Amino acid sequence: MGACHFQDLLLLFLVGASTLIMAQKLFCQKGTFVGIQEDPADTFNWTSEKVETCDNGALCQETILLIGTAGTKAAILATKSCSLDGTPAITFIQHAAAPGLVAISYSNYCEDPFCNNREGLYDIWRTQETEEEAKGTTGLRCPTCLALGSCLSAPSLACPNDTDRCYQGKLEVSEGNINSVLEIKGCTSIIGCRLMAGVFKVGPLWVKETCPFRSISARKVDSGATWFHTSVWKLKLLLMLLLFVLGGSASGP
Repeated sequence: MGACHFQDLLLLFLVGASTLIMAQKLFCQKGTFVGIQEDPADTFNWTSEKVETCDNGALCQETILLIGTAGTKAAILATKSCSLDGTPAITFIQHAAAPGLVAISYSNYCEDPFCNNREGLYDIWRTQETEEEAKGTTGLRCPTCLALGSCLSAPSLACPNDTDRCYQGKLEVSEGNINSVLEIKGCTSIIGCRLMAGVFKVGPLWVKETCPFRSISARKVDSGATWFHTSVWKLKLLLMLLLFVLGGSASGP
């Protein structure tokens, strides 16, 4: 009787342990999105019907990278899934703020079933127009575009107040199901190739920023003349000096 009673207890223990292990399985929403949308705060729907069963020790994660030009259009690169990396936390970073180009990232790592269930962008992306933009524009105009791959056209648009240079660059974004290149041109106050402010990892997304040309700064004076950055004038003076020297040599005996 004693042996049978022990076997019954052992069986109950094993059944309970397997039930507990099954209860600890974490389920997360799974999905990716890459695209460009007008008014993303109103139109972007980030729900997913796909479900992923996580390995032990994993978390649920959802990550969104938003890049916008002047106005309300934005490129959206987003992913949600199980993740073995990260700790439970919500991170929101405004890498570049309006007026001009805007770059925002959001990531959420959580440990409850289906906790990566964000539905939209209403609380992290609002109309990027500011009071300064509404008052008018500067005399600076920049090629402006936002495209997956390469821009087919980049019309020259007037820059909003508080921007003083043109940005031209690309973001290469990669992760398991995302491998995209985003070309960006527009007005900004950012110095150098720093639209992402030096950040190269957003949640599980790896981001590489490259700029083929240095940003060009200029300001408009009341007379309508454009004053370029000091380095441009230094280059002009150097060329004038070189021409003077060459001219003097050519006219010599």
